[in-house]
Amino acid sequence: MSEFYRPELVEALNLLAEASDAVAELGHQRPVLVGGAAAELATLGELISGDLDIVTPWQQEFEDALEAAGFVRSIGPGSFSRGFQHPYLDIGVEVVGSTLLDGRGSYDRVFLLRLESGRAVSVICIEDLIADRMAQYNSPPNYDLQALDQAEKLYQLAFDLDKAYLDKRITEETAGDFDLAFLEKKADARDND
Repeated sequence: MSEFYRPELVEALNLLAEASDAVAELGHQRPVLVGGAAAELATLGELISGDLDIVTPWQQEFEDALEAAGFVRSIGPGSFSRGFQHPYLDIGVEVVGSTLLDGRGSYDRVFLLRLESGRAVSVICIEDLIADRMAQYNSPPNYDLQALDQAEKLYQLAFDLDKAYLDKRITEETAGDFDLAFLEKKADARDND
């Protein structure tokens, strides 16, 4: 794993896994990594994120575990408004929600990423991650082209996609404005450039 990713990401993931283990030891479901860092993992570092976005209904327990793992609450200019930073890593951690994609994501599809340290991090499935990027793109009148670019890259790099589920999720996340056929056309056009 470490040969594909930035050392600070690998170290931050190990600390995240430590905090996640502490939450699980309390009998709770493991926090789930979503957002840009999940996209960085899925693209083998092609996309870069400056923070680890987490979904967990046990925010206080998770934040306590983050502090025990060495993270400190962000304060001051340039800090995350609701997050934590590590004193030696240039990556922050923020709880962005209590349910996966506001209840639309599938916990049954979350996967456990085993790290070289032997620890593990729960990560959103690629289909939900792509659908989330499509939702971010769907913000007229100024569509977020960076989010569409990320969705295309994730789609192109993914293997063994559940296309029926992905189509359903894109349609849900974009309120019917877009579907898998739209994303496939965009990805094909990118391949032909």
